[in-house]
Amino acid sequence: MLTYAPIPTTDLYFLNSCGDLVARPWRRGPVARLGANVFQCGNRYLVIRRDRTKVIERVLANPKADPSLPHAYRGRLLALREGIFTDMMARATLVVTSATQIAEGIAEKGIPVRVINPAWGGRPRPDALPYQPGQRFDVVHLGTGSHGAGFDFLTPSLAHVLEKAADLHFHYFSNSARLGVLDAHTRVHRHRARTWRSYRQALSGFRFHLGLYPLPPTPFNNARSVNKILEYTLAGCPAMYSAAWGEAHGLQDGKTAFLVTDDARNTGDGINSADIWSQRLLDVIAAPDLLSGVYGGAKTVFEQMNDLPGQRAFWQDVFIRDGR
Repeated sequence: MLTYAPIPTTDLYFLNSCGDLVARPWRRGPVARLGANVFQCGNRYLVIRRDRTKVIERVLANPKADPSLPHAYRGRLLALREGIFTDMMARATLVVTSATQIAEGIAEKGIPVRVINPAWGGRPRPDALPYQPGQRFDVVHLGTGSHGAGFDFLTPSLAHVLEKAADLHFHYFSNSARLGVLDAHTRVHRHRARTWRSYRQALSGFRFHLGLYPLPPTPFNNARSVNKILEYTLAGCPAMYSAAWGEAHGLQDGKTAFLVTDDARNTGDGINSADIWSQRLLDVIAAPDLLSGVYGGAKTVFEQMNDLPGQRAFWQDVFIRDGR
């Protein structure tokens, strides 16, 4: 019996590509599973980040913590950093991360580090959800509790667009209200958060026209992986991202995604960032032919990024060397 529930990281960065190499009661395999997120192959161990209650011995007030994160989330990260994380880093022969910025910080300490992308199972839908002016236009933010800064940034833009576009409906997933007075709006739909297993199974059945993913520059956002780029494509919609987000630099505005500035200082003429996001969103609604083309480009990006064979080869090289 697994002691802890598997986390998305375990699936996206290991099991989706190498799950068939993990021994189960009904099959043999070179990898033994010691816990939900801990694996062994020979004398090598793979410990995947997990939020364990017993690691959290205290919640610390730390001015260096990203204030956009929920209080409990900050506490877990701080406990990991000051607790078991220190021991793991001291013993690690290789640290694997999904973010270049994190890798650079670890490398400065002289610890071997590698960056890999997540890998999803499943395929994007063939076509984007059709839309014509005058029809209902469904927009979604697929963020979680750690995206507080993004929801705060998005709220004034949404208020403007909901006023100007009578057919726009906004969706997000959370067990608590995140949008202030907008949560009472009849065209704002807050869905209860799902378990990882339920969410993963439901993703391909979502029916949205556009995803929104603003990432104001916070310490946590600066270290985001490319995962949401894959996730929105699997949800069947093109998405609008912050142009300054490092992982968005490989995207092409109007071809593989919609890229919008978050920095009002770069706009001039007294225009603020909320105005830019809301206007871009209104422009997209007014040009429905763009959606299909951008989603087609997003699928091409998905095929390039979602490298299951490459991720498997990586783990075979650094961890499952006895199980090729």
